[in-house]
This record gives sequence, structure tokens and C-alpha cells, in this order.
Amino acid sequence: MSFTLVNGSAFAVHVLLACSAGELMATRAWGETSVGVLALLFQGSLLVWTAARYDRQADGHPASTGEGEESR
Repeated sequence: MSFTLVNGSAFAVHVLLACSAGELMATRAWGETSVGVLALLFQGSLLVWTAARYDRQADGHPASTGEGEESR
């Protein structure tokens, strides 16, 4: 549930900003890198971090899925 909530919220904020604040997202932070690219990198790193955290929790509690170690 938290995986979906965190990543869905980040995606929704990114899409909202891209649609309503295009000039802000196009503002250059440094060189050819814009605020939109930085926001996308943040969203991607958040996705990877929450996926790794979710995977770690799933591996730590095999009984919660209803299957034991013998099914692996």
C-alpha cells in the first residue's frame, strides 16, 4: 500500500507540474539540465528506493504471502 501511495503521489505531482507549470519545469538548473529532468530523476530514484524496500520486506516475511520457503 505504501509503495503505491508514495510512487503514485510522486507521479501525480510530476504530471500536475508538467501540465500546469511548464515554464517552471523548463527552467534550466545548470547547463542543459532543467528542473523537469531533475524532478524526473528524483521520481525514478524514489521508485527504485521504494521497490528495493518493498522487496526487502517481502523477502523478510515469507509466511505473510501464504507460501513457505519450499515454494522457492
